[in-house]
Amino acid sequence: MSYYKKLKADLAGAASAGIITPQQADQVWQNAYGSRTFASLKATHIIGAVAGIFISLGVILVAAHNWDKIGAVAKMGAFLLLFAGLAEAAMRNEEKPSACVPLEMIWFFMPVLGIGLYAQIFNLSGDPVKPYLVWAALSAPLAVLSKRPMVAYMTSILLLATLYFGTMGPDNILSLASSHRFEQAGQPLWHWAAALAVLGAGAYLYPGKKTGLPLGAASVWLFILLFAPTAIAVSSTALVLLAGMSLAVIWLTFGYERGDDKTSLPLLAWTIGVYISTFFWHYKAHEFETSSRHDTTPGAILTWLLFAGALLSVIFRKQRLLPEGKTEDYAAKVMLAASMLCAFLLFDTTESSAKILAVIANLILAGYGAGCIIGGSKTSDEKLINRGVAVITLTAVTRFVDIFGNLLKSGVAFIVTGLAFAGLAYAINRGRKALIEAAKK
Repeated sequence: MSYYKKLKADLAGAASAGIITPQQADQVWQNAYGSRTFASLKATHIIGAVAGIFISLGVILVAAHNWDKIGAVAKMGAFLLLFAGLAEAAMRNEEKPSACVPLEMIWFFMPVLGIGLYAQIFNLSGDPVKPYLVWAALSAPLAVLSKRPMVAYMTSILLLATLYFGTMGPDNILSLASSHRFEQAGQPLWHWAAALAVLGAGAYLYPGKKTGLPLGAASVWLFILLFAPTAIAVSSTALVLLAGMSLAVIWLTFGYERGDDKTSLPLLAWTIGVYISTFFWHYKAHEFETSSRHDTTPGAILTWLLFAGALLSVIFRKQRLLPEGKTEDYAAKVMLAASMLCAFLLFDTTESSAKILAVIANLILAGYGAGCIIGGSKTSDEKLINRGVAVITLTAVTRFVDIFGNLLKSGVAFIVTGLAFAGLAYAINRGRKALIEAAKK
Protein backbone atom coordinates (compact mmCIF):
# COMPACT_ATOMS: atom_id res chain seq x y z
CA MET A 1 0.00 0.00 0.00
CA SER A 2 1.40 3.41 -0.96
CA TYR A 3 1.92 6.22 1.52
CA TYR A 4 -1.09 8.21 0.31
CA LYS A 5 -3.45 5.20 0.27
CA LYS A 6 -2.36 4.25 3.77
CA LEU A 7 -2.71 7.85 4.96
CA LYS A 8 -6.23 8.09 3.53
CA ALA A 9 -7.21 4.80 5.16
CA ASP A 10 -5.75 5.89 8.52
CA LEU A 11 -7.55 9.24 8.36
CA ALA A 12 -10.83 7.53 7.50
CA GLY A 13 -10.33 5.19 10.44
CA ALA A 14 -9.57 8.10 12.78
CA ALA A 15 -12.71 9.91 11.59
CA SER A 16 -14.82 6.78 12.09
CA ALA A 17 -13.44 6.38 15.60
CA GLY A 18 -14.35 9.98 16.43
CA ILE A 19 -10.77 11.06 17.01
CA ILE A 20 -11.08 13.75 14.34
CA THR A 21 -14.00 15.02 12.30
CA PRO A 22 -14.51 13.94 8.67
CA GLN A 23 -13.88 17.54 7.62
CA GLN A 24 -10.52 17.58 9.41
CA ALA A 25 -9.61 14.24 7.85
CA ASP A 26 -10.41 15.60 4.41
CA GLN A 27 -8.36 18.75 5.04
CA VAL A 28 -5.33 16.77 6.22
CA TRP A 29 -5.63 14.48 3.20
CA GLN A 30 -5.89 17.38 0.74
CA ASN A 31 -2.88 19.12 2.32
CA ALA A 32 -0.71 15.99 2.17
CA TYR A 33 -1.84 14.88 -1.29
CA GLY A 34 -1.50 18.37 -2.72
CA SER A 35 2.19 18.56 -1.75
CA ARG A 36 3.22 15.78 -4.10
CA THR A 37 5.10 16.45 -7.33
CA PHE A 38 2.87 17.64 -10.18
CA ALA A 39 -0.10 17.63 -7.81
CA SER A 40 -1.65 20.71 -9.36
CA LEU A 41 -1.34 19.46 -12.92
CA LYS A 42 -4.66 18.20 -14.20
CA ALA A 43 -5.66 16.86 -17.59
CA THR A 44 -6.84 20.30 -18.72
CA HIS A 45 -3.50 21.80 -17.76
CA ILE A 46 -1.59 19.21 -19.77
CA ILE A 47 -3.84 19.70 -22.79
CA GLY A 48 -3.41 23.45 -22.44
CA ALA A 49 0.37 23.08 -22.28
CA VAL A 50 0.35 21.00 -25.46
CA ALA A 51 -1.83 23.65 -27.10
CA GLY A 52 0.66 26.32 -26.12
CA ILE A 53 3.56 24.35 -27.58
CA PHE A 54 1.71 23.83 -30.89
CA ILE A 55 0.80 27.51 -31.11
CA SER A 56 4.45 28.44 -30.48
CA LEU A 57 5.58 26.12 -33.27
CA GLY A 58 2.92 27.55 -35.57
CA VAL A 59 4.09 31.13 -34.93
CA ILE A 60 7.66 30.09 -35.68
CA LEU A 61 6.66 28.40 -38.96
CA VAL A 62 4.58 31.37 -40.13
CA ALA A 63 7.40 33.77 -39.35
CA ALA A 64 9.90 31.55 -41.15
CA HIS A 65 7.70 31.37 -44.26
CA ASN A 66 7.48 35.17 -44.50
CA TRP A 67 10.93 35.91 -43.17
CA ASP A 68 12.40 37.76 -46.15
CA LYS A 69 9.40 40.10 -46.37
CA ILE A 70 9.89 41.50 -42.84
CA GLY A 71 12.48 44.18 -41.98
CA ALA A 72 14.97 43.85 -39.10
CA VAL A 73 13.43 46.59 -36.96
CA ALA A 74 9.94 45.25 -37.58
CA LYS A 75 11.07 41.76 -36.63
CA MET A 76 12.51 42.81 -33.28
CA GLY A 77 9.68 45.22 -32.54
CA ALA A 78 7.02 42.64 -33.30
CA PHE A 79 8.76 40.07 -31.15
CA LEU A 80 9.11 42.38 -28.14
CA LEU A 81 5.51 43.54 -28.47
CA LEU A 82 4.25 39.96 -28.70
CA PHE A 83 6.43 38.86 -25.77
CA ALA A 84 5.12 41.70 -23.57
CA GLY A 85 1.55 41.01 -24.65
CA LEU A 86 1.83 37.33 -23.76
CA ALA A 87 3.21 38.19 -20.34
CA GLU A 88 0.35 40.59 -19.67
CA ALA A 89 -2.27 38.12 -20.91
CA ALA A 90 -0.83 35.29 -18.81
CA MET A 91 -0.88 37.43 -15.66
CA ARG A 92 -4.45 38.62 -16.31
CA ASN A 93 -5.72 35.05 -16.74
CA GLU A 94 -4.02 33.48 -13.72
CA GLU A 95 -7.30 32.12 -12.41
CA LYS A 96 -8.26 30.55 -15.75
CA PRO A 97 -6.01 27.51 -16.37
CA SER A 98 -7.50 26.79 -19.79
CA ALA A 99 -6.22 30.18 -21.00
CA CYS A 100 -3.26 30.77 -18.70
CA VAL A 101 -1.43 27.47 -19.23
CA PRO A 102 -1.16 27.78 -23.05
CA LEU A 103 -0.09 31.44 -22.67
CA GLU A 104 2.58 30.44 -20.15
CA MET A 105 3.90 27.76 -22.48
CA ILE A 106 4.13 30.25 -25.34
CA TRP A 107 5.80 32.74 -23.00
CA PHE A 108 8.31 30.09 -21.93
CA PHE A 109 9.31 29.17 -25.49
CA MET A 110 9.18 32.69 -26.94
CA PRO A 111 12.77 33.57 -25.87
CA VAL A 112 14.07 30.78 -28.12
CA LEU A 113 12.53 32.53 -31.12
CA GLY A 114 13.77 35.92 -29.93
CA ILE A 115 17.36 34.76 -29.40
CA GLY A 116 17.46 33.11 -32.79
CA LEU A 117 15.95 36.21 -34.36
CA TYR A 118 18.47 38.55 -32.74
CA ALA A 119 21.40 36.32 -33.65
CA GLN A 120 20.31 36.08 -37.29
CA ILE A 121 19.67 39.80 -37.73
CA PHE A 122 23.03 40.79 -36.31
CA ASN A 123 24.95 37.71 -37.54
CA LEU A 124 26.02 36.68 -34.04
CA SER A 125 27.97 33.53 -33.21
CA GLY A 126 30.16 32.28 -30.40
CA ASP A 127 29.43 30.95 -26.92
CA PRO A 128 26.88 28.09 -27.23
CA VAL A 129 25.79 28.36 -23.58
CA LYS A 130 24.80 32.04 -23.42
CA PRO A 131 21.53 31.64 -25.38
CA TYR A 132 20.30 29.01 -22.93
CA LEU A 133 21.19 31.21 -19.95
CA VAL A 134 19.36 34.13 -21.54
CA TRP A 135 16.37 31.85 -22.17
CA ALA A 136 16.36 30.78 -18.52
CA ALA A 137 16.74 34.40 -17.34
CA LEU A 138 13.76 35.53 -19.43
CA SER A 139 11.68 32.58 -18.18
CA ALA A 140 12.62 33.03 -14.52
CA PRO A 141 10.00 35.74 -13.77
CA LEU A 142 7.30 33.45 -15.11
CA ALA A 143 8.62 30.55 -13.03
CA VAL A 144 8.49 32.70 -9.88
CA LEU A 145 5.14 34.41 -10.51
CA SER A 146 3.10 31.53 -11.90
CA LYS A 147 0.77 29.76 -9.51
CA ARG A 148 1.32 26.50 -11.39
CA PRO A 149 4.60 24.57 -11.05
CA MET A 150 4.96 23.50 -14.69
CA VAL A 151 7.12 26.42 -15.90
CA ALA A 152 9.18 26.34 -12.70
CA TYR A 153 10.00 22.68 -13.34
CA MET A 154 10.90 23.41 -16.96
CA THR A 155 13.09 26.41 -16.08
CA SER A 156 14.86 24.49 -13.32
CA ILE A 157 15.52 21.56 -15.67
CA LEU A 158 16.74 24.01 -18.35
CA LEU A 159 19.24 25.55 -15.92
CA LEU A 160 20.53 22.20 -14.65
CA ALA A 161 20.85 20.81 -18.19
CA THR A 162 22.76 23.96 -19.22
CA LEU A 163 24.99 23.51 -16.18
CA TYR A 164 25.89 19.92 -17.13
CA PHE A 165 26.38 20.77 -20.80
CA GLY A 166 28.30 23.99 -20.15
CA THR A 167 30.71 22.87 -17.47
CA MET A 168 31.77 19.80 -19.44
CA GLY A 169 31.98 21.60 -22.81
CA PRO A 170 34.84 23.73 -24.13
CA ASP A 171 34.98 27.48 -24.82
CA ASN A 172 31.97 28.81 -22.94
CA ILE A 173 31.37 30.91 -19.85
CA LEU A 174 30.64 27.83 -17.73
CA SER A 175 33.42 25.59 -19.03
CA LEU A 176 35.36 23.88 -16.22
CA ALA A 177 36.87 20.88 -17.98
CA SER A 178 40.20 20.48 -19.71
CA SER A 179 40.53 18.83 -23.10
CA HIS A 180 42.98 16.24 -21.69
CA ARG A 181 42.33 13.70 -18.94
CA PHE A 182 44.41 14.22 -15.78
CA GLU A 183 45.37 17.70 -16.92
CA GLN A 184 44.38 20.38 -14.45
CA ALA A 185 41.98 22.75 -16.20
CA GLY A 186 43.16 26.35 -16.02
CA GLN A 187 39.70 27.92 -16.07
CA PRO A 188 39.25 31.30 -14.33
CA LEU A 189 37.57 31.41 -10.95
CA TRP A 190 34.59 33.35 -12.27
CA HIS A 191 33.66 30.29 -14.35
CA TRP A 192 33.21 28.42 -11.08
CA ALA A 193 31.20 31.31 -9.62
CA ALA A 194 28.95 31.35 -12.70
CA ALA A 195 28.44 27.57 -12.56
CA LEU A 196 27.52 27.70 -8.87
CA ALA A 197 25.13 30.57 -9.56
CA VAL A 198 23.38 28.53 -12.25
CA LEU A 199 23.17 25.56 -9.88
CA GLY A 200 21.75 27.75 -7.13
CA ALA A 201 19.18 29.28 -9.48
CA GLY A 202 18.07 25.86 -10.67
CA ALA A 203 17.64 24.66 -7.09
CA TYR A 204 15.84 27.85 -6.04
CA LEU A 205 13.35 27.73 -8.90
CA TYR A 206 12.53 24.06 -8.29
CA PRO A 207 8.88 24.12 -7.11
CA GLY A 208 7.87 23.67 -3.52
CA LYS A 209 11.36 24.38 -2.19
CA LYS A 210 11.97 20.64 -2.17
CA THR A 211 15.57 19.51 -1.75
CA GLY A 212 15.61 15.90 -2.92
CA LEU A 213 16.03 16.14 -6.70
CA PRO A 214 18.05 19.42 -6.71
CA LEU A 215 20.46 17.97 -4.16
CA GLY A 216 20.71 14.79 -6.22
CA ALA A 217 21.43 16.79 -9.37
CA ALA A 218 24.10 18.78 -7.52
CA SER A 219 25.67 15.59 -6.12
CA VAL A 220 25.83 13.91 -9.53
CA TRP A 221 27.26 17.08 -11.08
CA LEU A 222 29.94 17.39 -8.41
CA PHE A 223 30.90 13.73 -8.77
CA ILE A 224 31.25 14.19 -12.53
CA LEU A 225 33.52 17.19 -11.92
CA LEU A 226 35.67 15.14 -9.54
CA PHE A 227 35.95 12.33 -12.06
CA ALA A 228 36.34 14.55 -15.16
CA PRO A 229 39.47 16.53 -16.19
CA THR A 230 38.75 19.62 -14.10
CA ALA A 231 40.72 21.61 -11.56
CA ILE A 232 39.26 19.38 -8.80
CA ALA A 233 39.84 16.02 -10.53
CA VAL A 234 40.70 12.90 -8.54
CA SER A 235 41.74 9.67 -10.21
CA SER A 236 42.86 7.26 -7.48
CA THR A 237 40.26 4.56 -6.96
CA ALA A 238 40.11 5.13 -3.19
CA LEU A 239 39.30 8.84 -3.50
CA VAL A 240 36.75 8.26 -6.26
CA LEU A 241 34.96 5.65 -4.13
CA LEU A 242 35.18 7.85 -1.04
CA ALA A 243 33.73 10.84 -2.89
CA GLY A 244 30.94 8.83 -4.48
CA MET A 245 29.83 7.16 -1.26
CA SER A 246 30.05 10.43 0.69
CA LEU A 247 27.88 12.24 -1.83
CA ALA A 248 25.35 9.38 -1.79
CA VAL A 249 25.16 9.52 2.02
CA ILE A 250 24.77 13.33 2.01
CA TRP A 251 22.00 13.08 -0.59
CA LEU A 252 20.26 10.36 1.42
CA THR A 253 20.53 12.34 4.67
CA PHE A 254 19.53 15.80 3.47
CA GLY A 255 17.41 14.94 0.44
CA TYR A 256 14.53 13.51 2.42
CA GLU A 257 11.06 14.80 1.56
CA ARG A 258 7.75 14.05 3.18
CA GLY A 259 5.67 11.58 1.26
CA ASP A 260 5.68 8.11 -0.19
CA ASP A 261 9.12 6.66 -0.75
CA LYS A 262 10.73 10.03 -1.50
CA THR A 263 14.14 8.63 -0.61
CA SER A 264 14.04 6.01 -3.38
CA LEU A 265 16.56 7.75 -5.66
CA PRO A 266 19.24 8.46 -3.00
CA LEU A 267 18.66 4.97 -1.60
CA LEU A 268 19.19 3.53 -5.06
CA ALA A 269 22.37 5.60 -5.52
CA TRP A 270 23.77 4.41 -2.19
CA THR A 271 22.83 0.78 -2.87
CA ILE A 272 24.46 0.88 -6.30
CA GLY A 273 27.62 2.34 -4.76
CA VAL A 274 27.83 -0.46 -2.19
CA TYR A 275 27.00 -3.07 -4.85
CA ILE A 276 29.83 -1.81 -7.07
CA SER A 277 32.17 -2.17 -4.10
CA THR A 278 31.39 -5.90 -3.95
CA PHE A 279 33.11 -6.37 -7.32
CA PHE A 280 36.49 -5.52 -5.81
CA TRP A 281 36.59 -9.25 -5.12
CA HIS A 282 38.02 -9.42 -8.65
CA TYR A 283 40.63 -6.74 -8.02
CA LYS A 284 43.89 -7.25 -9.89
CA ALA A 285 46.72 -4.87 -9.17
CA HIS A 286 47.88 -4.59 -12.79
CA GLU A 287 44.34 -3.79 -13.98
CA PHE A 288 43.66 -1.01 -11.47
CA GLU A 289 46.95 0.81 -11.45
CA THR A 290 46.17 4.48 -10.91
CA SER A 291 48.56 6.91 -9.34
CA SER A 292 47.66 9.54 -6.77
CA ARG A 293 49.94 11.96 -8.62
CA HIS A 294 46.95 12.62 -10.90
CA ASP A 295 44.83 13.72 -7.92
CA THR A 296 44.63 17.50 -7.81
CA THR A 297 45.10 19.12 -4.41
CA PRO A 298 41.73 20.93 -4.49
CA GLY A 299 40.02 17.69 -5.51
CA ALA A 300 41.61 15.71 -2.68
CA ILE A 301 40.73 18.41 -0.14
CA LEU A 302 37.14 18.58 -1.38
CA THR A 303 36.83 14.78 -1.19
CA TRP A 304 37.97 14.75 2.43
CA LEU A 305 35.60 17.61 3.26
CA LEU A 306 32.74 15.65 1.70
CA PHE A 307 33.72 12.61 3.73
CA ALA A 308 33.84 14.64 6.95
CA GLY A 309 30.46 16.22 6.20
CA ALA A 310 28.87 12.87 5.38
CA LEU A 311 30.29 11.26 8.53
CA LEU A 312 29.00 14.12 10.71
CA SER A 313 25.59 13.86 9.08
CA VAL A 314 25.50 10.13 9.86
CA ILE A 315 26.33 10.83 13.50
CA PHE A 316 24.07 13.81 14.15
CA ARG A 317 21.27 13.61 11.59
CA LYS A 318 18.30 11.29 11.45
CA GLN A 319 19.03 8.25 9.32
CA ARG A 320 16.83 7.50 6.29
CA LEU A 321 18.04 4.01 5.47
CA LEU A 322 15.72 1.89 7.62
CA PRO A 323 12.41 2.47 9.44
CA GLU A 324 12.53 4.34 12.72
CA GLY A 325 13.61 2.51 15.85
CA LYS A 326 16.52 2.54 18.26
CA THR A 327 18.07 -0.68 16.96
CA GLU A 328 17.39 0.29 13.37
CA ASP A 329 19.03 3.69 13.91
CA TYR A 330 22.24 2.16 15.22
CA ALA A 331 22.31 -0.47 12.47
CA ALA A 332 21.68 2.09 9.72
CA LYS A 333 24.34 4.49 11.01
CA VAL A 334 26.89 1.66 11.17
CA MET A 335 26.09 0.58 7.59
CA LEU A 336 26.30 4.14 6.25
CA ALA A 337 29.60 4.82 8.01
CA ALA A 338 31.02 1.46 6.94
CA SER A 339 30.12 2.09 3.30
CA MET A 340 32.35 5.18 3.34
CA LEU A 341 35.10 3.80 5.54
CA CYS A 342 35.55 0.88 3.12
CA ALA A 343 37.35 3.28 0.80
CA PHE A 344 40.29 3.29 3.19
CA LEU A 345 41.00 -0.32 2.24
CA LEU A 346 41.81 0.89 -1.28
CA PHE A 347 44.62 3.21 -0.21
CA ASP A 348 47.85 1.37 -1.12
CA THR A 349 45.60 -1.59 -1.76
CA THR A 350 46.54 -5.18 -2.34
CA GLU A 351 44.41 -7.99 -3.70
CA SER A 352 43.84 -9.19 -0.14
CA SER A 353 42.62 -5.83 1.17
CA ALA A 354 40.40 -5.41 -1.90
CA LYS A 355 38.78 -8.77 -1.13
CA ILE A 356 38.19 -7.61 2.45
CA LEU A 357 36.43 -4.55 1.04
CA ALA A 358 34.26 -6.76 -1.13
CA VAL A 359 33.32 -8.98 1.82
CA ILE A 360 32.38 -5.94 3.93
CA ALA A 361 30.29 -4.56 1.09
CA ASN A 362 28.47 -7.90 0.82
CA LEU A 363 27.79 -7.84 4.56
CA ILE A 364 26.45 -4.29 4.31
CA LEU A 365 24.04 -5.31 1.55
CA ALA A 366 22.97 -8.41 3.48
CA GLY A 367 22.41 -6.32 6.60
CA TYR A 368 20.48 -3.70 4.68
CA GLY A 369 18.28 -6.35 3.05
CA ALA A 370 17.61 -8.04 6.39
CA GLY A 371 16.87 -4.66 7.99
CA CYS A 372 14.33 -3.88 5.28
CA ILE A 373 12.63 -7.25 5.73
CA ILE A 374 12.47 -6.94 9.51
CA GLY A 375 11.35 -3.31 9.35
CA GLY A 376 8.75 -4.11 6.71
CA SER A 377 7.40 -6.95 8.83
CA LYS A 378 7.07 -4.66 11.85
CA THR A 379 5.38 -1.84 9.95
CA SER A 380 3.35 -4.03 7.56
CA ASP A 381 5.16 -2.36 4.65
CA GLU A 382 5.02 -4.74 1.67
CA LYS A 383 7.24 -2.49 -0.45
CA LEU A 384 9.99 -2.53 2.18
CA ILE A 385 9.86 -6.32 2.41
CA ASN A 386 10.12 -6.61 -1.37
CA ARG A 387 13.09 -4.23 -1.37
CA GLY A 388 14.92 -6.28 1.24
CA VAL A 389 14.26 -9.53 -0.61
CA ALA A 390 15.45 -7.97 -3.87
CA VAL A 391 18.71 -6.73 -2.33
CA ILE A 392 19.51 -10.07 -0.70
CA THR A 393 18.59 -12.02 -3.85
CA LEU A 394 20.74 -9.82 -6.07
CA THR A 395 23.65 -10.13 -3.68
CA ALA A 396 23.32 -13.91 -3.41
CA VAL A 397 23.05 -14.47 -7.16
CA THR A 398 25.99 -12.17 -7.94
CA ARG A 399 28.20 -13.80 -5.36
CA PHE A 400 27.25 -17.25 -6.62
CA VAL A 401 28.40 -16.30 -10.10
CA ASP A 402 31.57 -14.75 -8.64
CA ILE A 403 32.52 -17.87 -6.72
CA PHE A 404 31.33 -20.64 -9.02
CA GLY A 405 31.41 -18.86 -12.37
CA ASN A 406 34.69 -20.50 -13.35
CA LEU A 407 33.07 -23.93 -12.97
CA LEU A 408 30.44 -23.21 -15.63
CA LYS A 409 32.32 -24.86 -18.49
CA SER A 410 29.79 -27.40 -19.69
CA GLY A 411 26.15 -27.64 -20.67
CA VAL A 412 25.36 -29.84 -17.69
CA ALA A 413 26.81 -27.23 -15.34
CA PHE A 414 24.59 -24.54 -16.86
CA ILE A 415 21.51 -26.77 -16.52
CA VAL A 416 22.30 -27.55 -12.89
CA THR A 417 22.90 -23.84 -12.18
CA GLY A 418 19.66 -22.87 -13.90
CA LEU A 419 17.72 -25.42 -11.84
CA ALA A 420 19.37 -24.11 -8.69
CA PHE A 421 18.38 -20.55 -9.55
CA ALA A 422 14.82 -21.67 -10.31
CA GLY A 423 14.61 -23.38 -6.92
CA LEU A 424 16.07 -20.31 -5.24
CA ALA A 425 13.54 -18.06 -6.96
CA TYR A 426 10.68 -20.33 -5.87
CA ALA A 427 11.89 -20.45 -2.27
CA ILE A 428 12.46 -16.69 -2.10
CA ASN A 429 9.03 -15.95 -3.55
CA ARG A 430 7.37 -18.31 -1.07
CA GLY A 431 9.28 -16.70 1.78
CA ARG A 432 8.45 -13.18 0.55
CA LYS A 433 4.74 -13.97 0.38
CA ALA A 434 4.83 -15.55 3.82
CA LEU A 435 6.46 -12.43 5.26
CA ILE A 436 3.92 -10.16 3.61
CA GLU A 437 0.98 -12.26 4.86
CA ALA A 438 2.45 -12.34 8.36
CA ALA A 439 2.91 -8.56 8.30
CA LYS A 440 -0.74 -8.02 7.35
CA LYS A 441 -2.04 -9.99 10.34
